[in-house]
Amino acid sequence: MKKFLLCLLFFSVIETSAQIDLLTPYEISIESELAFAPAVEEIDQMRLSFEAQKWPIDVLRYALVRLQQNPYMVSSFFIQVSIIHPNQSKKITIPVPVNERYIRAFKTEEGFNENYINFLTDTYEWMLEGL
Repeated sequence: MKKFLLCLLFFSVIETSAQIDLLTPYEISIESELAFAPAVEEIDQMRLSFEAQKWPIDVLRYALVRLQQNPYMVSSFFIQVSIIHPNQSKKITIPVPVNERYIRAFKTEEGFNENYINFLTDTYEWMLEGL
């Protein structure tokens, strides 16, 4: 009887941890050919800049989903953004921080609009520095 209860407890813990999803890394993959091309000319830099403007939006969506999955998260965390060449030959990994003030704003929707814009701006600059 004790073994049965112990097994039942063990499986319920596994099921709960699978629902909370605490052990999986915070990682998002983005496919880009322009990130690996030489940006010598101004037109190439502009193309990369325009493509890179959508990356923070993907990071924001992912961060919001992760915060909804884990409502107990209160401290800052990093999202590993992997920029992958289309033929999978090259990869750039950039850790993007999600600070506590953004977590608070995204959870409570207090000051969401101001923090939304600041998050996108900070993430965009952080990712371009990482390239």
